[in-house]
Amino acid sequence: MKLEVRRNLSQIAGTALIGLCAGLVAVFFHIAMERTFDYLIRTPSTQNHWWFGYTTIFLMVAGAALTGFLISRFAPDAPGSGIPQVKAAYHSGRLDFSWNLIWVKFLGGVLSIGTGSSLGREGPTIHIGAAIASKVANILGEDKAAKANAVCAGSAAGLSAAFNSPLAGVTLVLEEIAGGKNQHKFAGRSLLAAALAASVVFFLSHDQACLPIGKDLLLSWKVMALAPVVAIFSGFCGLTFQYFTLRLRNRMKHIKLPMPFKLALGAFLAGLVALLCFRLVGYVGVFALGEVTLQKALNHEVIWQAALVLLIGKIIATSLCYGTGGCGGIFAPIVFFGAMAGLVVGGVATPFLALTPDDQVLLALVGITGALGAVVRAPITSILIVMEMTWQIHVLPALMIAAVISVFLNRTCFQANFYDAALLQDGIKIPD
Repeated sequence: MKLEVRRNLSQIAGTALIGLCAGLVAVFFHIAMERTFDYLIRTPSTQNHWWFGYTTIFLMVAGAALTGFLISRFAPDAPGSGIPQVKAAYHSGRLDFSWNLIWVKFLGGVLSIGTGSSLGREGPTIHIGAAIASKVANILGEDKAAKANAVCAGSAAGLSAAFNSPLAGVTLVLEEIAGGKNQHKFAGRSLLAAALAASVVFFLSHDQACLPIGKDLLLSWKVMALAPVVAIFSGFCGLTFQYFTLRLRNRMKHIKLPMPFKLALGAFLAGLVALLCFRLVGYVGVFALGEVTLQKALNHEVIWQAALVLLIGKIIATSLCYGTGGCGGIFAPIVFFGAMAGLVVGGVATPFLALTPDDQVLLALVGITGALGAVVRAPITSILIVMEMTWQIHVLPALMIAAVISVFLNRTCFQANFYDAALLQDGIKIPD
C-alpha cells in the first residue's frame, strides 16, 4: 500500500514537472520566434526598403538550410510536425527521445519560422513536451506503461501551451495520438499536465486569449445558415492542402538531396509566394505563423478579396515548407487559412444577407474548425481549440456543424488523416 501511494505521488510530481516545463518551453519558443520574425521580417516590411525582398529570401533560405544541417547532423527524427513521430512512438512502445531532439526542434523552429517559413509552432511544442516527459519518466524509474502515459501527458501539455488550450490538448491525445487506446490510464495525467502548461502561458501572457477578439459575439441565424457552406469551402481548402503537401513530401523522400538543400529549396519557393502575396495585398500573413495578420482579419481590417489571396498563398507556402521536410507544425497555418476561408464566404455573402462584421468573424471561426477537421480528422479538438483560443462560447453550435461536415469530407476523400498518411509514407502503419 505504501509503495502504491509513493508511486502515485511520484507520478503526480513528475506530471506537474512535465506540465510546467512544457509551458515554459512553449512560452520561450513563441517569444523567440515572434521577436526574430518581428526584427527580420515584419518591421522591415513596413519601411518600404528596396532590398526587403532580397534580404527576406536570403534569410528564409539561410534559416531553412541551417535547420536542415542541424536535423541531419544531430536529430534525424526532428523533421516535420512531430505529432506523427510521437504517435508512432506511443503505439510501438519505443518511447525514448534524444536530448538532441529537444534543442534541435527548439532552435530549428526558431530559425525556420522566425525567418519566415510558413509552419506552425504546435508540432514542435508537442514533440518537445513528449521528449521532456520521456526524460522525466526515466529519471523517476517509471515502467513502460507509465512512461507511455507520461508521453501522452507531455503531448497534451505541448498543444495546451502552444494555443493556451488545455482541453484541446487532452482531446488531441485522445483522438489522434493514442487513438482511444488506454485513455482511462493517461487521461488524469494529461489533464494535470495540460492545465499546468496552460496556467504558465496564461500568467506569462497577461491573461489574454491566444486570439483575443474582445467582446462576446452572439450567434445569428445567418451564421448558422452559412456554417455548412463555410465548412465545405474550408474543408476543401484543407483537403487541397493535405493532397499537395503529402504528394510533395513523398516525392522529396525519393529525391537524393542533402536535407539542408531540400529545406532551402522549399523556403526559397515559399518565400517567393509570400512576397508576391505581400506585394498584392500588403500583409505578411503568408510568412511564418501569420498571427498579426490573422488578428487584423478578426478585427475587421482585412477585406475578403485580400483574404482570398492570403488563403491561396498560405496553402501553397505551407505545402512547400512542410513537404520539403521543414521543422514545424501545420496547426497554425491551417488556423490561418481556415479563418481566411470563412472571411471569403462571409465577404461574398454579405451583399445578399447583410452580414454584420461580427457575423463575418464568427464565420472565420467556423472556417478554422472546418479546415482543421478536414486535415487532422479530430472533430472535438477542432471545436475546442477554437473556443479556447478565442474565448467565444456562443459559436459552439456552428463549430459542431463544421466539424461533422469537414471530418466527413476527409473520410470520403482520403483513407487516412494527414498524420497517418505521413506515417504510411514512412512505412509505419498504426493499428486500428
